[in-house]
Amino acid sequence: MARRKKTLSITADQALQALQVFVHDGKILAQDVSRAIQRRDRLVRQLRSRLEALGDEGARMAGRLKRQAAPRVRKAISKARRAAYQAQGRYMAAVRALPKSTRAKIKKIRQSSGVDAAIKAAHQMARK
Repeated sequence: MARRKKTLSITADQALQALQVFVHDGKILAQDVSRAIQRRDRLVRQLRSRLEALGDEGARMAGRLKRQAAPRVRKAISKARRAAYQAQGRYMAAVRALPKSTRAKIKKIRQSSGVDAAIKAAHQMARK
């Protein structure tokens, strides 16, 4: 899924000043700004007419979509789970650079002696 771009938090006055500077510097043409505003107005009119055509159902759907778009709250994880995630990360980092034959040995060590022992063994084998 593509990441959404963050929007600018500027006032309308600041946006107007920025546009004036860009037009003055020749970065954008005044007619490009006018076309963009016209396209936006046309799009808003189309969306309003579609919502009006849907009537009450369209209003309910818009409300439902608004409720669904609410940000999800992350559940706090326990200290033990965080430590397990960090140990997994250290293990993956230690094993990543090793050849497959050595990885198999490290995996056996992990199953028998645990993650910390496997990380220690992986570091030792990487030095050899």
